[in-house]
Amino acid sequence: MQVTTSLEPTELAPAWMARALGVLYGCGGSLALVWTELPHSHQGGDRVVVAMALTAIALGLVLVFGPTDRLPMWTFHLIIAVIQVVISVAYVAVGTPTNDIRLYYAWATPYAAFFFGRRAAVGHSLWTAACLAGSLVLIDGAPVVSLRVWLMTMGAVVAVGSLVSIVAARMRAGRDLLHTAATHDPLTGLANRRGFAVALDAALDRRQDGGSVVVLLVDLDHFKLVNDTHGHHVGDEMLVELAPRLAASVRAGDLVARMGGDEFAIVCEDRAGGMDLTELLTRLDAVWALPVALEAGELPVSGSIGVVVCTGPDDTAESLLRDADVALYRAKADRRGSTVIYDPSLRAGLARRATLDQALRGALARAELSLAFQPVVDLDTGRWVGAEALLRWTSPELGVVPPAEFIPVAEDRGQIGPIGDWVLDQACRQLVGWRADGLVDGDFAVAINVSGRQLRAGFAPRVVATLDRYGLPPRAVHLEITESVLLDDSRATTEALAELRATGSPMLLDDFGTGYSSLSYLQRLPLEGLKIDKSFVADITISPQRRTLVSAMLAMADGLGLDVVAEGVETQEVADGLRQLGCRRAQGYLWARPESAEVFAHLLAASRVPPANDHGSVIVGGRPR
Repeated sequence: MQVTTSLEPTELAPAWMARALGVLYGCGGSLALVWTELPHSHQGGDRVVVAMALTAIALGLVLVFGPTDRLPMWTFHLIIAVIQVVISVAYVAVGTPTNDIRLYYAWATPYAAFFFGRRAAVGHSLWTAACLAGSLVLIDGAPVVSLRVWLMTMGAVVAVGSLVSIVAARMRAGRDLLHTAATHDPLTGLANRRGFAVALDAALDRRQDGGSVVVLLVDLDHFKLVNDTHGHHVGDEMLVELAPRLAASVRAGDLVARMGGDEFAIVCEDRAGGMDLTELLTRLDAVWALPVALEAGELPVSGSIGVVVCTGPDDTAESLLRDADVALYRAKADRRGSTVIYDPSLRAGLARRATLDQALRGALARAELSLAFQPVVDLDTGRWVGAEALLRWTSPELGVVPPAEFIPVAEDRGQIGPIGDWVLDQACRQLVGWRADGLVDGDFAVAINVSGRQLRAGFAPRVVATLDRYGLPPRAVHLEITESVLLDDSRATTEALAELRATGSPMLLDDFGTGYSSLSYLQRLPLEGLKIDKSFVADITISPQRRTLVSAMLAMADGLGLDVVAEGVETQEVADGLRQLGCRRAQGYLWARPESAEVFAHLLAASRVPPANDHGSVIVGGRPR
């Protein structure tokens, strides 16, 4: 279903039609006044002609300068019909068929043929014929002369109307092509950004009579990966396939537009207050239910949606698009495929994000970033066999900023690469220092958390270069990835993971169980370990279901030959429960909170860490904690 703007491309705006008709009557009335000054033998009708001319001029002025932009179409037809009656009265009052006043009849037909189309031109021609025939019957004169005048005048009307109709039809066809090119997307056939702006402005104008306007921005998830993996022609094919799905999901009268790239927009009017936004969002969810059949095969598709509802009198098209974009940004940041409805708090969050972005740009150079370490404990022996290093940021202006806030900003703004390289360098430097001080032995390893953005930015060669610089073997660095990386099943990600595996550094899957892990991922990827998220671990002593889940995870990992570290252990009862289930390692506040490198070094010395077994590891990551 293709929905256009509120004005059909074959019609002019009411204001333009009013001005054209006003100029027509103003010029006609002025010519009639001039006619009264010409020498002729019948002066008795001049006063009637003057009255008719003044009426036409007055009406023309009203149409040109009056508030006629909202006149309905039937008003223009009525005005033309009334003026024809006025002309007929004047014609009869003058009383002779030879007077040039009869030529005024021809004015309505060209106007109708040009502005209204062929059907309206025929209707007005018939009305003109009726008015002319009636006036000729009432005029005193020879019937033969009256018939001749009638035939000549009607012939002129038909000729002029036909000529103008042909010319106007061609002009309208050319204008329609230009209108379509200017307001529609050539790839999908939907309205483009300009067409959307026109429709939104018109909807906001009509909203002054009551009701509301809803704007939705839809952004396809992982569309860039489709282009990168399969080529831009496949991406275009996906857009063409999705366009009719989106158009079919909205109501008649709503507009779907392609704003550019993989972003679509929808504008919905709710003049009667009966629109069900939940129902609309449900229909949009159905768009993603089926994969898209393309040349490259069937590809899954999903979209993130930002929604804004306009009810205030001060809302503009610009403000609605801005707010919808803020909601879309939040939807993409929360979870791909989600929907967020705008509220003012989102703008405050966006301002906070912009502040973080600005402050984070110089954080590395100003030495505001640091690493904090937390021990990993062998549950059988109680030895500290490793440590997890967590990224921290303390800003002079903002104070301590949680990683959950600044890590997404770093990823979105392209700063995660330099920060990740710094984490790798500092972790290796710290490990070498611990070894030199005799605090740890050669079995300690460093595992860094790698984001998807960092992974595809040529990270593997930098891992090798850093290890060589510090004289560390490949197994001294473990690469910790999150489940979100596994969702990106693109060729680029697969190749990047293969490059990392080729470095010889083991890979671990972090926060296992909180995302979308499946056995197919665990079987296909060269993983050496899992980290069970603390949301599962914390309740194993009070929730039989949680205990069963953790037990199943441990059994599965054992069957696949994967090591397991349980996160978030805070009580001895939980630690004992994990050990009974067969878990070998854990970390949490039970043993120590994350501490600076200096404090952690003292803790290492005090703990007198014995040599770790072959599975000992230090886990270093930059993920939010």
